[in-house]
Order: sequence, then structure tokens, then C-alpha cells
Amino acid sequence: MKAIYKNYLLIALVSIGFAGSVLAQTAGDKKPLPTGTLVRVNGHSITEATVQRALTDLQNQGVSVTPQVREQVISELVLRQLMVAEATRRGLEKTPDFSRQLEDLRARLLVELLVEDNLAKSPITEQDERAEYARQKQVLGGGDTTPQYFLSQLVYHNESQARDAIAQLRAGTQLDKLAADSEDAVTKANGGKVGWVFPTDVLPAVGNVVVNLGKGTVAAAPIQTPNGWHVIRVDDIRPFKLPGFDESREQLRQSLKVQRRQALLEGLIKGADIQR
Repeated sequence: MKAIYKNYLLIALVSIGFAGSVLAQTAGDKKPLPTGTLVRVNGHSITEATVQRALTDLQNQGVSVTPQVREQVISELVLRQLMVAEATRRGLEKTPDFSRQLEDLRARLLVELLVEDNLAKSPITEQDERAEYARQKQVLGGGDTTPQYFLSQLVYHNESQARDAIAQLRAGTQLDKLAADSEDAVTKANGGKVGWVFPTDVLPAVGNVVVNLGKGTVAAAPIQTPNGWHVIRVDDIRPFKLPGFDESREQLRQSLKVQRRQALLEGLIKGADIQR
């Protein structure tokens, strides 16, 4: 349920003085509060459990929970309840816009809960992490270091344009000048530069050629892909040292979470009756 608190823990964190004055108004309440209730707002109880959930979410976002932050959170919950009550009084929860957004929020929360439940039933183990580390290491070449390539490219609709560009490069024309006529919008805007990549980061047809090129070399022929005809140049090569397993564990867990989510989706799609 993390997304809920991310959305509403705003007012008190930027309006400490105002929120503090709101809490000060509760000091004169002489009625004892029920056990577990920290503040009562027009009969609505704000409990310790509610505050703790909000504080836990802040900690998950990297916020240090201090006594001051705790007071700010309580203040925000008070202000939120006042605004919720006023919105209810105005009948806003009966509007079409509220119904639409509520349904959207419900769907997003259920998706988040489903993913969390899937992970809880099949937790990621250290063995899973080590297997993923070995897989990624193998993909990158299998050793402790693997070459990274700084690429530039030009992309054209037809082969003759690409071959003409290769001829111009060999004649001394600068690649960034030719990039003005390239069909790839992203690299065109950057003078044709792709940047540092592993061969596995690019299309296989391109990666298979790149590994056989030296620094400063342009591929002898255009490379055809579904995106067009590519003219590839290796501007630089450097060894990339793979981080150790312990250094990579957080990234490995994120990668495994993505894989678990994808596997879940694939299973749901296979068993679904989808019509358009």
C-alpha cells in the first residue's frame, strides 16, 4: 500500500507551522481518548497503527524517522481528515470523476498486492540471486571483465543510402554531419552517438558485427534490421569490470522481481480469453 502515503504526505511536511497550530487546538479536549487513538478529529480517530504505517512507508522511501517527522505525519493525518470530511460534505465522492479515479486506484492497488502476494508465495532466495548473477555474467562474456563499446550509427531506409554514407566516411566526412540525414531520431539528435553499450544491449545483427570491429572502425557493409539499414562505427572500446555478487544483490533482486512479474503475466495471458 505504499502508493497511498506517497500521495498524501505532503501538507504537513511543507507547512509545519500551520499543522502545529492545528494540533495545538486539540490540547483543550478534556475527554479521554480511546486506547490506541492519538488524535480525534470531529469524532474520527487517528490511531497509532495508522501513524506507524505512514512512518514505515517514509522509511521505505529513505526518510529518517525522527520525533519531528512523526509529529509532521500526525499533523498531516489531521489535515487530511479535515479535507476528507469537507469533500464528503460537498458530495464529491458521488461525482463521476471520483468513481473513475477510485476504480483506477483500486485496480493499481490490486495489481501491487497481486505482485507482492506472488513474491510472498515464491520468495527470491540467495540461490536464485546467484543463478541470476551467473546468467548475467555469462551473457556479458563469462569473465570478470567484458568489453564495452562506444558506438555511433547512421540509419537509412535503403541500402544504397547506407553504402553511400560508408563511402563518405571513408573519404573523411565527419559522421556527425551525416547524422542530419539519419532516420533514427534519438541518435540523430546526438550526432549519431549511441554511447557505451555491451554487444548484448543492441540488436543481435548489430552486436554480432560490433564484436569483430576495432577502435575507430566502420563496419564494411550496412547492417539490415527491422529498423532499417545501419552504418555502425566503433568509436572506443574499454574493459568493463563486473561487480561482485554481494555488490550486485539489490540489482539482482530487482531483475528477478521483473522476471517473476513477467512470468506471472505470461501465465495469466495463456489462460485468458481476450477478445478485441
